[in-house]
Amino acid sequence: MPAASPEPPPAPRPTVFLSYASEDRRAAQLIRDALPGLGLEAWYDESDLVGGDAWDQKIRRQIRECDYFMPVISAHTEARHEGYFRREWRLAVERTLDMADDHVFLLPVVIDGTAEAGARVPEKFRAVQWLRLPQGQPTAALEALCRRLVSGEGSPRPGAERPPTTRTPAAPPSGKASSAHPLQLPPFPREEPGQRVRFWVEVAGWALRSGWAAFRRLPKWVRVIAYVWLLFVLVTRGCTPSHSHRPPPVSAAQAQKLREIAGSHSGSWTAADTAQLIAQVAKELPAEAADQSSSYAPVLAIPFATPPGDAAAQKLAGSVFAQVYGRLAIGLHGQLALADQPLPTLDASAAQAQGRAHGSSYIVYGAVAGQAPKQRLTVKVIAVSDGSEVWSKSFPVAGADPADIAAQVSSRVPRHAED
Repeated sequence: MPAASPEPPPAPRPTVFLSYASEDRRAAQLIRDALPGLGLEAWYDESDLVGGDAWDQKIRRQIRECDYFMPVISAHTEARHEGYFRREWRLAVERTLDMADDHVFLLPVVIDGTAEAGARVPEKFRAVQWLRLPQGQPTAALEALCRRLVSGEGSPRPGAERPPTTRTPAAPPSGKASSAHPLQLPPFPREEPGQRVRFWVEVAGWALRSGWAAFRRLPKWVRVIAYVWLLFVLVTRGCTPSHSHRPPPVSAAQAQKLREIAGSHSGSWTAADTAQLIAQVAKELPAEAADQSSSYAPVLAIPFATPPGDAAAQKLAGSVFAQVYGRLAIGLHGQLALADQPLPTLDASAAQAQGRAHGSSYIVYGAVAGQAPKQRLTVKVIAVSDGSEVWSKSFPVAGADPADIAAQVSSRVPRHAED
């Protein structure tokens, strides 16, 4: 009687590598314990994320040799920007680069309410359907998936078990916004530790993209009105001479001379200082300015106010103002009015009254306020017609450069068009 042929050894079970954050160990253990009963062998890291080179090599080898890779995704993996599990995820994604696009390898599972949209996972994870196992508890969906894996059918491709999509309706007329399709906004950026500046730059970009997406869904007639209004604003601003024509910059030699004039200023401002400054700056005016007979002064410069007895503040304010006046006088060809005394406060109505008395259109004035070392020099430019503020800026007094401040202020004073 012939000997019975030995039975062939059972086929090895498909292997699944479980990758998880240490905080999710309990849920991962539940999944590990369920897989053998469903026909799969679980490869599971028991090291608690500690070990040497041999342990690291073992993990790498298992990821290279496993049949399936199951990353456990949760709020804990979302919160952690570092972790060994992220290295495991990266190694698994690198392995997929050598696989056919339709080969099933990645089996992401979610153990809590973490959403796919915006999750901090490799992009490859989003290309497959995710399985939800609350707290790692086995479900009927896990059992069905394991049956397919054991039988060799693999898991469904993305969307295979999702509700069938309906026929896409025709696009609405161009003049009407579509209400059938919800507005799809880009994912909101996530702030990484130590990347605050980058985060806010990304937030600004997100806001622009979201705003543009919302704008494009508006009815066509609304968008046309917005375009026309924007064009009108650009044209009117480009054609308005009062705020766009600035006094031309002074030469390097003139700037140096103005610094010397400002350096000779004693401190507190008097009527004698006003007369002296006018005489000194007049020598630096362009030659053609002496031939102009017009008495019109489009800009009034009022000396900057300072706290009584504060020599340092008085010296800075006097130096800045002398250079501002000199720059404006040169740029406006001498057509600049100069008040004798500073204003007691930064009161726009008091400045307006002096501006009307001089027949000016704009006023530049300022004051030093506060206690050292936090004192600040605030300079304002206002329109005489309505008292509106054309420009204003506050400069710290400590360590200030009078020439730099004067250059900034004079560049912001409008040159009134005489036509």
